[in-house]
Amino acid sequence: MPSIVGIGDTDIDILLKVDRLPKHDEKVEAALLGMFPGGMIGNFLSAAACFGADCGAIVAYGDDAFGLRSIDDLRQRGIDLSAAICNPDAPTFFTVTHLDASGEKAMSLCLTENIMPRLCDIDLSYVRSARYVHMVGTYPHLNIPIGKEAKLHGVKLSLDIEPLSERIGEVEKEETLKNAYIVFPNEDGLKSFVGHDDLALGAQQMLEKGPEIVVVTRGSKGCSVFTREEVFSVPAFRVPVVDSTGAGDTFNGVFLACLDKGYCLRDCAWLATAAAALQIQSLGSRDGLHSEGAVRAFLQKNGVSLSATI
Repeated sequence: MPSIVGIGDTDIDILLKVDRLPKHDEKVEAALLGMFPGGMIGNFLSAAACFGADCGAIVAYGDDAFGLRSIDDLRQRGIDLSAAICNPDAPTFFTVTHLDASGEKAMSLCLTENIMPRLCDIDLSYVRSARYVHMVGTYPHLNIPIGKEAKLHGVKLSLDIEPLSERIGEVEKEETLKNAYIVFPNEDGLKSFVGHDDLALGAQQMLEKGPEIVVVTRGSKGCSVFTREEVFSVPAFRVPVVDSTGAGDTFNGVFLACLDKGYCLRDCAWLATAAAALQIQSLGSRDGLHSEGAVRAFLQKNGVSLSATI
């Protein structure tokens, strides 16, 4: 059975190139760059699998061209799909992403019933068999019951904390964090979860509510890792940005894959940061994924030494 199970979304990202993002009631010319498999959980699993992790997907998709293409991409990457859920009565979730000249993005989410699996459709025995289960932290109707089940059976819950956290009530936030082992908020996600923008204080408040590890992803500023015993930061690499879509998912997937291998937190952070730096130099959230060997070579070229060996 997979050691890392992802529960959540897989989709198709439609990428458009624009000179600048449109303003209200304005038209801008765009060029279609392509349609790429995406979704936060699909991207996360693809990155972890690229680093050699044994991964399984509990994702919802429709019986349509987008769903079949997205799920086939996961299959080709060696991700187990025996617990994936096909719902033919609804189309597959997709996004439209505008990329400007800097490679930064603005996204429109075209939500459907297939964005998240229903709790009643999730195979809990599949979850119990894993060492880690990773989810998006803004869906408490899934995170809380799955988190309780995972913790009861010794499975470590990993959560990606998005800026949409303000839609979650305080009690739900407490329950979400109580069951988590590691959380990955970006700076906006941390602020929306704790209610202020003091990074160190916010991470400490998260640790007090349950998680053992808080990893704050900070874009061009790198990442900061907090535990009850240590705090450290790893800088980002300066690279040409072609498409930042999926950078956070890549970071999270590689970090957890390395943690599953028993690497120390500093090595996990360096490898995840380097993997994200390589990924954003290609179009789409998965075409720029690199193996651990390639990422280690990139780190060595940039003068970074790791304690762990392959």
